[in-house]
Amino acid sequence: MSHAIEHESGTPEVVTCPMCGNAFTCARASTCWCSTRKVPAEVREYLAERYERCVCSNCLDRLTEKANAGEKL
Repeated sequence: MSHAIEHESGTPEVVTCPMCGNAFTCARASTCWCSTRKVPAEVREYLAERYERCVCSNCLDRLTEKANAGEKL
């Protein structure tokens, strides 16, 4: 994943997932937890078209699983 809005310091911030409404911590930098995930291009495009902020790990995992299973996002 890449962060649309990246802080220079990469200071972690508690944000709200735009998909499910749960709070989670985002580093908003290449050191964030999501940088270790293998996210299919289809999921990255889906998220970029719909959201300006990051989504939580549960939502990212759910979308990745659906994409890998060939299901519509």
